[in-house]
Amino acid sequence: MSNPMHLILDSYSHPGISLFWKRHGLRIMEQLVPNEFFFTTGDMPLEKIVEREIWSGWKKLILIGSPSSIRRGFNAIMQASDECRSTLEIGFWPLDLQELAVSISQSASNLRPVLQVFKAGHTLLVDVMKVQFLAPELETNYFWNDFVINSTQTNAETTIYIDEQNSQVKGKFRCRIVFHDETLNSLTMHPGKLTRTPILKVYLKRETGLTAIDRLKQIKKWLAAEKKNIEDEALLKTGKQVEIQGNWANLTLDVLAMQDTVQSVHFEVARKSFSLIVPAKPIQTLENTKKIIPAFRPTGVIANNRGTSERVQLEQNMKQ
Repeated sequence: MSNPMHLILDSYSHPGISLFWKRHGLRIMEQLVPNEFFFTTGDMPLEKIVEREIWSGWKKLILIGSPSSIRRGFNAIMQASDECRSTLEIGFWPLDLQELAVSISQSASNLRPVLQVFKAGHTLLVDVMKVQFLAPELETNYFWNDFVINSTQTNAETTIYIDEQNSQVKGKFRCRIVFHDETLNSLTMHPGKLTRTPILKVYLKRETGLTAIDRLKQIKKWLAAEKKNIEDEALLKTGKQVEIQGNWANLTLDVLAMQDTVQSVHFEVARKSFSLIVPAKPIQTLENTKKIIPAFRPTGVIANNRGTSERVQLEQNMKQ
């Protein structure tokens, strides 16, 4: 028996989700037949609904909202214990402004392939990035794509440990630790890309002393596109565990709730953290064709033995 399905729509943080539901809600209900569905409100925010759903037993949980909603829902899910997450099959359906406009303008029949993904419910245990830091107590956060950490002191000396190998970096810099390249989306996720070796990629962008003209150029770059900053990065190294240690508490984290500086940050991969709904049934083991399909062509030894057996049988018949 399949797990019951519960839908969560973050309509409070994004009014467009309400318009989407008014346009296609009936069709979605007919196709998925959820046991429960919930809308977020000021008194019942997304995190509170997710927390309640996690504790209430086995189910298939589908979150529909903006990309920001998906990140918040992911964080709420990861704050639960492993035992609680193991009872869930989780689907993420992010809708940005462009996707909302297209979905609302189209007929409900265009949602059929999307709804089929959640209805089939193929899942894969996925790895996520785990980040720990002291602020002032030990805090643990989880991230899907990447995490940014900055050194803010010109005279600071920072050590970056990657699988027990260290690199010394002086002064200011921007460091981005990348894990998944794909966005957290059950509809566009390629199952094969989630079974790769869990490796953290460490990118570094050094900052030198800038003149007023250089700072003006840098601001123009930031305003033009964030992608340019990513292109300026250099891959430092890859590994399964990363630790960044600074001095004078010179490190700042790209976390809105964390405004204070920290002295060290530890990164690692949390293996098989939750069951993510993916578009197709994943192949769990990668085997080549020769291992899957046996070779039926007889080898030379078998062929020779077969000829020998025939001669021995013929000689025995002649003697008789």
